[in-house]
Amino acid sequence: MTDSSTQDIDFSPATGANLPSVTMNMLLDLLTQSDILYKPAPLPRKSFRWFAAVSRENVDCAAPSNIADAHLLFVCGEDEAEALLREKPTAFVLVLAGKKEQGTEAPPPEDCRAEKGFSSKPYRDRMIVIRQQSRFAYFIFKLQSYFTQLLIWQNELDRIVACRGTLTEMLDASTTVIKNFMFVSDNSFNVIARTSNIEPPDNLHRLIIETGCLTPQMIEEKRHRLSEKDYYIKPPSDLTPYARLSRPLYLNHTYFGSLSMSCNATPLTEGLKDLFGILARHIMPLCEMLWRTQVKLNVPHYFFFSKMLEHAEVTDEYVRSQMDLAHLADDTEFKLIVMEVDGETEPDHAARAIRAAIGINKGDVFCFPYQNATLVLCHTPPSDSMLSHIKTIEDLSKRIYQPLGIISGVSEVFTGITNLDLAYRQAKIALGLKNTISSEQFASEHEASKGVYLFGDALLYFLVDPSDKDARFMSFCFQHTILEKIYEEDQQNDTNYLALFWFYLYYGRNATAVAQRLYMHRNTVLYHIEKLQKRFDFDLSWRTARDRMMLDFKVFFLTMSHESIEKIFIDVQDDAGGNKA
Repeated sequence: MTDSSTQDIDFSPATGANLPSVTMNMLLDLLTQSDILYKPAPLPRKSFRWFAAVSRENVDCAAPSNIADAHLLFVCGEDEAEALLREKPTAFVLVLAGKKEQGTEAPPPEDCRAEKGFSSKPYRDRMIVIRQQSRFAYFIFKLQSYFTQLLIWQNELDRIVACRGTLTEMLDASTTVIKNFMFVSDNSFNVIARTSNIEPPDNLHRLIIETGCLTPQMIEEKRHRLSEKDYYIKPPSDLTPYARLSRPLYLNHTYFGSLSMSCNATPLTEGLKDLFGILARHIMPLCEMLWRTQVKLNVPHYFFFSKMLEHAEVTDEYVRSQMDLAHLADDTEFKLIVMEVDGETEPDHAARAIRAAIGINKGDVFCFPYQNATLVLCHTPPSDSMLSHIKTIEDLSKRIYQPLGIISGVSEVFTGITNLDLAYRQAKIALGLKNTISSEQFASEHEASKGVYLFGDALLYFLVDPSDKDARFMSFCFQHTILEKIYEEDQQNDTNYLALFWFYLYYGRNATAVAQRLYMHRNTVLYHIEKLQKRFDFDLSWRTARDRMMLDFKVFFLTMSHESIEKIFIDVQDDAGGNKA
């Protein structure tokens, strides 16, 4: 057998040049009529991009060479299975066992040709064994036909998205694969698309199409309260003789509507749910285009964030209720990104930016237009490093600046959604000083990331500017710092890492000088500094990071009482644990 490449591939929804995605559940649906002798329990979470037919002579695989073994479905006879599983540790194998002889019984699944290695523990979770009921070549042809059908379908879905097609076109293109009646409803339960080439299968769905809206009984089911990736399943009932399947459609974590299906032609299986999920993912870009042009002003979070950006007078009850709707806790930490792309003058460019920005911060973001820019509000539970500037720069460079050429201004991390207007001001200041920041970075040795401008890099320039500075904004700029967390923990744990950090910066990162001053071993100093850098995900080799830390220390000295400072720095002869000598 020839070994295939193990290079990994992007596992995003198929584009015109990509191969289809076939899940394990979809594969089992294809094997429904087969005599399955063995399958793992539970089934592994796998998706296949193509298959490879294995014989004693070679591996016949028409897939691109850069597809890893883990994304191929290997198909072989029982004589080749054990060697294949042993030689390819990431492979999953569909084994065709010998034909059942007339008048004999099939071996029980527990045994399943143990002499061939099928029951060996290292391999049991990487294979399905079925009874070979026809020629090997005929089964391969059947498998190829299935993969090809899914390839054509998924590429057609991509074509519809690229051509800015309609939701109806998307549903009609899916009927050859899914075969059931489907429709899309908005967040007010109005039908906005349906399969035009399949008639409603029962009175319930005929009534839905005639009235253009879900029935009162269906509205009472409150499907809009589902979380973003949940399925809504209703078995046959008095309403309809067919099972129903729905999936909520969310845009920027805001409920847009539902994709619904009546299982009138094909039964509800896990494989059908996976096909339905593929369709739902492809529908989302069309929903987003529809949202931008028709209903974006009806999104509750848009109005809420607009009020916060304008520092409108609102009640605490209003803020709490809106935070609950957005699924945000009171102690949530935020960071605001302002992308210089105008959704009014550049709608297509802004739409691409929003689609790309949805992946920032692992998807924990809200994206929305504001004035002449597009905003990305990142959020996370309290964390030392999730919203670090290093992660933000990497996200924006890879997703926004490099592919789209859009520059961004970035605020500091903050708490309290009512401070959103101050974070917006920070990001706008960074963008306003982008040429100055770029000049400084060009003159420095540090290779800065292009297209991303941090307020931290603009802060010193802002401070030396002679213009008036209001107290609320100045307080906000220094209220959520690393020093604040270190100081609070020192008070709680009777440690003194703050002094260690200060002297490390004061002596220009000279660990030997710090060790002599604090009566510590040099390696101990480096160990604790490295722990701080990893914990908060910052890099003191960046001069701008050191400048910001020194500035934070100056504000700390200015705002703390003399007694508190004296308590920290007097007789700082600490051991490695920070205990005073």
